[in-house]
Amino acid sequence: MKIVITDSGILWHYGNPILKNYKDLVLVVCLHGSKVTDEYECFICPRKSVGLGMSMGVGSRVYNDLEDVADELYDMLQYEDDIIFLTDGNPDSLYPYHIIKNRRHHMNIHLWASPPWSIEGKARMKIHKEMLSDLSGVKSICYIDTQEYLKNDYKNFGAFLEDVQNYFEEIFPIVMDGISKVENESYFDLASKTYIPLGKISGEEAILKSTEYLSDKDEYTDNTYLIEGMVDIPEYQRSDKYKKDIIYRQVARIDGKKICNTLREYRFKLAQMNSIEFNSEECSYVGACAGTCEKCDEEAEYLSMKLSEIPKEKQRIPDLNLGEVE
Repeated sequence: MKIVITDSGILWHYGNPILKNYKDLVLVVCLHGSKVTDEYECFICPRKSVGLGMSMGVGSRVYNDLEDVADELYDMLQYEDDIIFLTDGNPDSLYPYHIIKNRRHHMNIHLWASPPWSIEGKARMKIHKEMLSDLSGVKSICYIDTQEYLKNDYKNFGAFLEDVQNYFEEIFPIVMDGISKVENESYFDLASKTYIPLGKISGEEAILKSTEYLSDKDEYTDNTYLIEGMVDIPEYQRSDKYKKDIIYRQVARIDGKKICNTLREYRFKLAQMNSIEFNSEECSYVGACAGTCEKCDEEAEYLSMKLSEIPKEKQRIPDLNLGEVE
């Protein structure tokens, strides 16, 4: 087990007292070119880039500097079974997670994430959201939106941070204890304080390992495909349609439920405006989702068919506010 933080974290940093109980597990990725603590193991990312460039996110100078030494960082982590990346609203804190996750690896990657606060600006919020838009390769995620705390009447910012810290101190040991029990891709449910699988699939189905014959090559190949996220789909014909369907499964999103509800309301409006008989059961799925599923597609296909029966000049199409689902 390894706990990875950066020297740029707002909530998760080398001075966080919660980490003292896990001293031997902590690795601090120093993004600014120098060692920041002697208390924990450090990985120093040299500052190579100079001049103008993106200030945050993928492609920024700091991100590119870390990507240049990604092999060395991977070498420090590759023998760990489980790695949890502790991140917060600063996009910089996501860089080690993002770079390691996108490499071919065998480790179980776990993510603790919190979005930026609204007071930090839309640009930071947008970049942070983009970096979390693809959860492929992640074994589990604990997502805590601390924005709600800002609604309380605090005397100062320090009191606000203290409340957030106390909550983290309560949740973190439970998250750590649960990681070893996670079998399938899961998310940490803050209500029940347990890990809940993202889908009803077994561990064997989650990673498809098959040996199949290639018709255009006189050989067999051993391929492993992760179903959560984008994968390289071979051009040759695969005999098992079920496996291909699983490979094409859509990626779970943190804002998936919001997207699902927005699109469902839109379908109701469309049916009502065109006097189409339409029934839709409220989704009972618990957990992160892609925002749409086979049931959603079936409802959309039904409405499309019914709408096609109405003359175009009489069809009424409600407006869809894209800002609601972005």
